Amino acid sequence: MASFLVLAPRPQNGQRDDDSTVFIRDGFAFLAFVLPVPWLLVHRLWFEAALVMGLTVVISAVGNLTGHDNMAAFATALLSLLVGFEANNWRASRLERRGFEQIGIVDSDSAADAETAWFLGPKFAPAMMRQEAAGPKVVMPPLRGGPNPVLGSMVGLVSHRGDN
Repeated sequence: MASFLVLAPRPQNGQRDDDSTVFIRDGFAFLAFVLPVPWLLVHRLWFEAALVMGLTVVISAVGNLTGHDNMAAFATALLSLLVGFEANNWRASRLERRGFEQIGIVDSDSAADAETAWFLGPKFAPAMMRQEAAGPKVVMPPLRGGPNPVLGSMVGLVSHRGDN
């Protein structure tokens, strides 16, 4: 089960725009590890993409000039690993700079389940039960951990941003 950060624009006139709510998986981004610069560009992280591309070029150039090509490849792999671990945090930070705020954390199997659990909250399980009793049997995959998602601010071993 993964944790998803819930980010939404700051309320305007006392009301929050639920259509703009974003769910970002907290954890390692495999595609960002495999293709760091394209992943950063797709998510419009321009500065980070330029920095990673620049560091990759510098590491490769230094490796070629000094004859340590294997060490340069290892350093580039470590840089890609760093991008994989930090990519989703950079994405959340970009949204926060654009006026979004973190309003919660949802534990769920997928982003779609996290969105459903966030917006329906405690009504989620009874709605599924009413649907089964009302008409033709609809087979829905069971949610691991029960129908009530865990909402909180603890991710991993330490508290998340701002909860110190």
